Amino acid sequence: MHGRLRSLFAFGMLAAVLPGTAHALPWDMDMYRQQSFQANEMARAPATGSVPVGHIPWSMTTEEAATNLKNPTPLSKVSIIRGKRIFETNCRTCHGSSGVGDGPVGKLGVLAVPNILDQTYHAKPDGQVYGVLMNGGANMPRYGYKFSDAERWDVINYVRFLQGRPVEGMERPQ
Repeated sequence: MHGRLRSLFAFGMLAAVLPGTAHALPWDMDMYRQQSFQANEMARAPATGSVPVGHIPWSMTTEEAATNLKNPTPLSKVSIIRGKRIFETNCRTCHGSSGVGDGPVGKLGVLAVPNILDQTYHAKPDGQVYGVLMNGGANMPRYGYKFSDAERWDVINYVRFLQGRPVEGMERPQ
């Protein structure tokens, strides 16, 4: 114990006498030299051939999804609240809070961000919207990998709510 204290004191004195020495030690740059990730980048690629628990590989085109998928989640207050949280976090940047395409990215005019309240989008089946979430669209990146199946349907229900579908006990934002 005495030897450790003596070594620690000697190290402290050396660092005080030679200030440049402390900067030469390896731990002063740990935070600077660490691996960092860019926005929306996955931390680590999954092992080859592995499938996450509960994950069903997606292989449908958007057109196939439009004809084959039906929304299993009823349009309800609970679904709308969950969908709004996901929409506000992930979709609002381009589509804006109301869905008209006036988010920060949409306002720049660099991308053609559609107004999802337009009648054209009212007519699209829920399966097609699901397919766009999974595969991406013209300017929209794919977002399906980020959400569970239930979360995807909740977002679609929230979009339908913004488009004017009535939900008991809720009023659409103006």
